[in-house]
Amino acid sequence: MQIIPEARNARSTAILLLVVAAIVVYLLVFHWFILKQVDYASELGDLREQLGRFEAVAAQREPMEVRLKEIREGREDTNLFLAEADFNEAAAAMSDRLSRMVQTQAEDDCQIVSRQPVRPRAQERYERVTVNVRMRCQAEDMLKILFLLESATPMVMIDDLNVIRPRARRRTRGDQTEIAEALDIRFNMSGYRK
Repeated sequence: MQIIPEARNARSTAILLLVVAAIVVYLLVFHWFILKQVDYASELGDLREQLGRFEAVAAQREPMEVRLKEIREGREDTNLFLAEADFNEAAAAMSDRLSRMVQTQAEDDCQIVSRQPVRPRAQERYERVTVNVRMRCQAEDMLKILFLLESATPMVMIDDLNVIRPRARRRTRGDQTEIAEALDIRFNMSGYRK
């Protein structure tokens, strides 16, 4: 048995031992380092992809801010809707609002004759609350009340306005003759519930 190889096989044996030594050194020293670098490269690729998504979202900032502003402005429109929970409460609140306006804005001879809630026949996106009103009032008071109703919030619209001037009645007070000109006013006031 020969311990030292022959000269012609010595070269191939030395190369083989060098390769085995290189593999052992690689496994002991460099393999963990290379695996760590592969993991870092994979993680770096994931982070670049995530950064691309974040940049795409960040690029939408200005259009989103414009949309948010539109939504906030739209929310301000909610004050125009009647706040009550159902039709009857909303009709009662509108009637009460009209009564308060007549008491505070009109002369003593201005009076509400009747108020009648009218349910809508057709269903709409927002529930329409209508109150049919009949009142007797002077022209100036009527204009003031109708203006206040339509310009305040929640929004109330006046439609089907009919103004009838009754025959003049004469009242005599001492020497003076006074003509009462209270107008017969009929209209529908409507508002919308969300």
